Amino acid sequence: MRVTLGSLTLNFLRNLNAGLERLAELQQRLATGKRMQRPSDDPTNLPPVLVMRDALRAAEQYGRNAQDTATLLGAGQQALLDATGVLQRVRELALQASNGTLSASDLQTVRAEVSNLLDELVALGNTQVAGRYLFAGTATTTAPFVRTGDAVAYVGNSGALLREVDRGVVLAASVPGDAALGATFAAVTDVLTALASGDPAAVRAELPDLDSALDVLLQAQADLGARANRVDVLQQRWSEFAVQMRELLSVREDADMAEVVMELRLRENTYQAALAAGARLLQPSLVDFLR
Repeated sequence: MRVTLGSLTLNFLRNLNAGLERLAELQQRLATGKRMQRPSDDPTNLPPVLVMRDALRAAEQYGRNAQDTATLLGAGQQALLDATGVLQRVRELALQASNGTLSASDLQTVRAEVSNLLDELVALGNTQVAGRYLFAGTATTTAPFVRTGDAVAYVGNSGALLREVDRGVVLAASVPGDAALGATFAAVTDVLTALASGDPAAVRAELPDLDSALDVLLQAQADLGARANRVDVLQQRWSEFAVQMRELLSVREDADMAEVVMELRLRENTYQAALAAGARLLQPSLVDFLR
């Protein structure tokens, strides 16, 4: 078979281009750390990789949801714990005012402190987390508790912030303010009214309602704590699962960097040698053949 200079040149350029493409592929692997750049790189490996990627995305999303839930639950527990402390102080003051030993002036002093404590409770009821009112139900952009005089109105709703923390598992990340704090505000405002009357017996009559409100607060804290414990378990599980998925994907997707570097150097040397050989091969001119 006759080999012409043209066919020799064409073959040389074709092989040179193939070597250049392989170099580009190796450089891409080195830059990304991934063995698979396109589905066609390893068609048989693609289906399990896609399944693992979907599983990893789901685990990361559930993990983020669980983290957000944990943040909300933790903030709710702390706010209710603080509210419990404030309400206990209100009860102490009410107990002092109910024994009949305080003067009218003393009762007004107690009333002023209870009024200040009511402001603290309103502030706790309007706790925000990342710009969301925690006890507003689902109306998270509006402060749920509004004080007017000695009265406190709830303007939120009875919903809860829901988060999907597992496939088909939805948890309430908050408790509506009317359920958690409604009894507290009712009891404290009634104490203010009783103190205004100057009647120790009227103040004493409010002590059972204060105790009931404390029970409601403690139960709400317990409910949030139980949910928080469950979320902690789910967070740990999703974190571990995500690590496992990344490791499995690494086995199937990641390039052996030492191997890539070695092959890249070899291919670069081969490419340079091919260029040099091609230059010598294609250098002769027509004059050289006519000599």
